[in-house]
Amino acid sequence: MNYTDLITNYHRGKAKYVEHVDLTTRPQKEIIDLFSEIVTALDIDNATGAQLDILGEWIGRARSINAPIEDYFFTFDKASLGFDLGSWKDRYEPDSGIINVDDEDYRTMLRAKIGANKWDGTANTLPAILQEIYTKQDIDITFTDNQDMTVTVYVTAKNLSTITKEIIKQGYLAIKPAGVTVNYEINGE
Repeated sequence: MNYTDLITNYHRGKAKYVEHVDLTTRPQKEIIDLFSEIVTALDIDNATGAQLDILGEWIGRARSINAPIEDYFFTFDKASLGFDLGSWKDRYEPDSGIINVDDEDYRTMLRAKIGANKWDGTANTLPAILQEIYTKQDIDITFTDNQDMTVTVYVTAKNLSTITKEIIKQGYLAIKPAGVTVNYEINGE
């Protein structure tokens, strides 16, 4: 909003008055625009790279996970790690150990942490929170309460990357009450 547009017709012809109003109100407008950009940049659906790392600090989830690397990086040798499925290996990435997940997987981990923090602990509200984790609806997550302090979570998807399987197996998507054990079945495995 430009405040000089709000000047009445009587004062609009007075150049010094218009300049004075512009000089005193332009910093406010720039600050408002800056805050709008920050809100957009730190939206979990729009954030990338460093902005997503800032969100991760606020939410309390790190980007790095411990994963086997042999089935993670892009290769022509395996159809499961072809185009759009494997991640590129950087020059300094180790062959095994802790890796940094890409933005999409990290966003999923952050959504799971947010869902766990806002969950009220009842079985009725859990399906909605599980579906909020994967917003693309390409992965179906259901659960069964085994009534013995364990829950079985079923993950079904057509193309599930190795790193996504690791994220699930290591419990980064675990939404559970304290003391409950979670068993995962990924595509029937």
